[in-house]
Amino acid sequence: MTNVVRWMLAIVVTGSLTLASAVGQVRGVVSVAYAGSLVTPMEGPIKAALAQQGIDFQGQGAGSKMLANLIAAGTKNPDIFISVDPKLVTGLGAKVAHATTFAATSLGIGWSDRSRQAALFAGVAAGKTSIVAALSTPGLAIGRTDPKLDPKGVYTVQAVRILAGPDGAKRILGDPENDAQIFPEEDLLARIDTGQADVGFFYKTEAIARGLHFVPLPGEASMSDKITYTIARLRAAPHPAQATAFEQFILTGQGKTILQNAGIEYLANPIVVVPGS
Repeated sequence: MTNVVRWMLAIVVTGSLTLASAVGQVRGVVSVAYAGSLVTPMEGPIKAALAQQGIDFQGQGAGSKMLANLIAAGTKNPDIFISVDPKLVTGLGAKVAHATTFAATSLGIGWSDRSRQAALFAGVAAGKTSIVAALSTPGLAIGRTDPKLDPKGVYTVQAVRILAGPDGAKRILGDPENDAQIFPEEDLLARIDTGQADVGFFYKTEAIARGLHFVPLPGEASMSDKITYTIARLRAAPHPAQATAFEQFILTGQGKTILQNAGIEYLANPIVVVPGS
């Protein structure tokens, strides 16, 4: 066994033991409000790994902006908030005890084998058809999230304007608030899974975790320099011991391995976020 392997194993074991040690202190519960793009790993392997250690993971996945608004208004008080936009964390000010921007991903299109246009988008993946041409197909059922509630919805509109220009974006998306295309995160994933929507806009993270076909948007449209995940431990966390342990579980422990396997790209140099900045 190499020193590197020993070091990696030590991190995983330490993260697991740290989390397990908190179990008896605050009833073994951790409540996490997280960006909806993480729903598959959070409600799957993350929840299962915590359950094995006696931790009851109580998670809610939704649009980061909506969750931030609920936390700011005091109507939601989780232990941890994971946002896909660090500005939503800094905007919470004194409500945040500690926060770290730890990972990034990119924006692209995703589809399932049940899509009516699976062959068309296979051609996009093979480089035979441009993304703009494919998305401009008449009658195409496109899915995306609400720009009023979810940063991904905002990034989607920005990205299509970069790719296709204002007129092309209007042709592809209609209005930014086009009810025919906009769905909550989990509903959108279900529609893609079942073929009710032909293609959707996703982060690489959620597409890989869900087993979708995925093609990143080219160049600046991928938004890879903007889409980052920030984990915040809240000052009024109902379960402070578990909150601290969960934070380390995600940053350096078993949770890191799980999220990397789900397609999240951890930053070589995580960034400590200063609330209110």
